[in-house]
Amino acid sequence: MFYFFRRGQALTRCEIRTDWNGDGYELVIDCPDAGVRIERFARTHELNRRWAEVERGLLSEGWHGPQPIGR
Repeated sequence: MFYFFRRGQALTRCEIRTDWNGDGYELVIDCPDAGVRIERFARTHELNRRWAEVERGLLSEGWHGPQPIGR
């Protein structure tokens, strides 16, 4: 699942996916000024809790989203 956030002309991409071996989950955050960060989780509730933190943080920093890339 991909989520996109915009602030001005900048774009942040977040992806939630299963890890490469299928035993857990990854949260990938691709920020224009900070590079790509990958966080790994064993359980969905841990991933969901962290995703909620990330989303709140982006919104509080003035990012708008999540939204489709075409908007």
